[in-house]
Parts: sequence; structure tokens; C-alpha cells
Amino acid sequence: MLVRGKVVGKKGIARFEVQKERGSVTLRAEFPDEEPLDYSVDCPCLEPLELVGLLLPAFEERIGEIEGVFVEEVEEERSVLGRIKELLGKTF
Repeated sequence: MLVRGKVVGKKGIARFEVQKERGSVTLRAEFPDEEPLDYSVDCPCLEPLELVGLLLPAFEERIGEIEGVFVEEVEEERSVLGRIKELLGKTF
């Protein structure tokens, strides 16, 4: 699963991308005029937005008081079997 969005703070906007794979969750956040934040955790039970929530204090240090968190795009990972079923459903 891939989640893209932004965190809006009083001093700016940070864009983030969180990738959940089988055994880990990885976050990359880009801040205005600062180094990006890269964070990864080996915890398959953690959801992408939960990781963003846990790291909100780090966002707040860089962009000021948090005014909102917005999800702009979510891409679900589909299995090969799911893709085959989808293709067969369209042809019959």
C-alpha cells in the first residue's frame, strides 16, 4: 500500500509518502527548506497513517503547530490473482 499526502503547519507544508510492504512501513517526508525525514520500522501490524501520527511531533518541530493532515492518494497493492479476476470479469 502506498499513501501520499501532506501535513499543514503554521510555518509550512510537509509532503509525505508512506509505503507499507510485507514486513515494514517506510515514510519519507519533504519539508520546505530542510532535509527530508526518512523513517522505517519493521512492524507489519502498523498502518501507514498510524506511522504518520506517531511522527507528528517531528513534523511539528519543523513546520510549527499542526493545522491538518490530508491524504491525497492511496494505492492498494493488488495480487496477481486479483488482477486476473479483474481482467476475466471485463472480458466475460
